[in-house]
Amino acid sequence: MSGNQSQTSIPDELARRWSISSAFLIADTPSSFVYRVTLFNRSSAIVKILKPNGMGELPGMAFLEWRAGSGAVRLIDRADHMCLLEDAGDLNLRTERLLQGETFSNAVIVDVLKDLHSAGGSAPPELTPLRQHFHALFKRAQHETDAELSPRLRQAASIADELLSHQTSVRPLHGDLHHDNIIHSNDRGWLAIDPQGLFGDPAYDVANVFGNPLGAFDDIIDVARISDLMTVFSNVLGCSEDKILRYALAHAGLSICWSLESADSVSGNQNARERLAFFNVAARLL
Repeated sequence: MSGNQSQTSIPDELARRWSISSAFLIADTPSSFVYRVTLFNRSSAIVKILKPNGMGELPGMAFLEWRAGSGAVRLIDRADHMCLLEDAGDLNLRTERLLQGETFSNAVIVDVLKDLHSAGGSAPPELTPLRQHFHALFKRAQHETDAELSPRLRQAASIADELLSHQTSVRPLHGDLHHDNIIHSNDRGWLAIDPQGLFGDPAYDVANVFGNPLGAFDDIIDVARISDLMTVFSNVLGCSEDKILRYALAHAGLSICWSLESADSVSGNQNARERLAFFNVAARLL
């Protein structure tokens, strides 16, 4: 097998099992290595290998296996914390949104969401319960001392607790649906990648869209956009706009907490700054 020096992370046994002829590292994140590989039949695929601190993403592999290609990339094979995935290309919705606009982008998200929430078999037992997913928010909200951040996190935690105590139509969820995790396949159209693999209220599956794309600050804090997203997603999910907004606020608090695990302050992390600004604007709409 040829390729760059990092490809040694793909065990020889799996390289033979998956008929990999070459591999190139395309992403090295805190949680995983991601390779684009060429198989002996000259087709392309993706190999994802979780690092020790990325094992929380194992339920995402179970989710992909359960979806069997409906709304998401296909999981071709899996060996513990390593998997072989369909290669759907590199064009993501963040890039296409810049060209086609917000209305186009939202229509794509709705179509992908419908596919992801379409009927399937029994839910995989490995999925993470939604309340467990919010652990970082509940923990930090109790001890945060920053005068600006503390009341926001307490409010986000209170909203999350109320929502999670009254979940409806619980089902498997992608859990991290946003513009960078939706890519376009020339063969199969728009597909979701990198799911968290959660189990809970369907309204949570659109919560991360409100704070994305990263860097689109003016849009993220635009009241008109927030209202439009509330309407679009409440219609497709058959729930109230208030519920959609509350899940978005709860997730913003959770996202801030995750960001601060690797940053000393909100000002030192772009995602935390944007999510806090969104929270401050969106909370006024309650």
